[in-house]
Amino acid sequence: LNHDVHRHAGCACHRNAEGEEAPATMPDERETLFSRDGVSLTRDDETGLLSLLLDRGQNRFNPEFVTLLSSALDAAEAAPHPKALVIAGRGKFLSNGLDVEWMASDAVGTAPMIESVWRVLARVLTMDCRTVAAINGHAFGAGLFLALSCDFRLMRTQRGYLCFPELNLGMPLAKGFAELIKAKVSGPTMREGVLTGKRYGSSEALEAGLIDGECDAEELNGRAEETALGGLPESLGLANFDPDSFRAMKVELYTDAYRALTLGKVATAPESRL
Repeated sequence: LNHDVHRHAGCACHRNAEGEEAPATMPDERETLFSRDGVSLTRDDETGLLSLLLDRGQNRFNPEFVTLLSSALDAAEAAPHPKALVIAGRGKFLSNGLDVEWMASDAVGTAPMIESVWRVLARVLTMDCRTVAAINGHAFGAGLFLALSCDFRLMRTQRGYLCFPELNLGMPLAKGFAELIKAKVSGPTMREGVLTGKRYGSSEALEAGLIDGECDAEELNGRAEETALGGLPESLGLANFDPDSFRAMKVELYTDAYRALTLGKVATAPESRL
């Protein structure tokens, strides 16, 4: 782990993994807790804010990406309290979902890889602090599930869609993803999103309850950070916050999703109960 303090000059633009200009999404000064191959986690020592930045182009889920996310989450979980976490992408994508090209090249490894994605989502779902997804662009499939695993979701306007693409791909949801949808999405939206494959822009996503707010791209990171810091014990006026109890509450609220994400197998029958 790299514990150096990285400094950035203002909001200077740089080229992202897709070669387009994008404003820097990290604040001016943060302690870097993890940084490798386009995935980084920084911490503001003054506020306790953790920022997990995904900067690998489309941020597709494959074994390498899952390993990087797992390592970043190790660092986030080890960070001291008080803390809150913001997850964001850079450029056009939060994440474009499962890496279907990798899956086509490794049929034997596909199921274990998807199950490893579920284990990562379970950790985000039950993290012992507030979590916020700053949806900077498209979030399809597993990318949308990553956002749904967070406590709150904010999305930029004018660019980006949310979508459950399984209908178009001719594949079932599989147990872990299905239970997470049921835990976080209303019945009408679940029916519309899953059974029609609808793509939601920010306004439609807000109306459907998939996100908690929308804003211009320039405001997204600031709004996400405010929402995250609003969950700190001091901000909520809590007398006796206990991180373990907070995590247990999430397990209690999302029991079926948590069990499916931690114990489920891709081969698990859709009608089964874990």
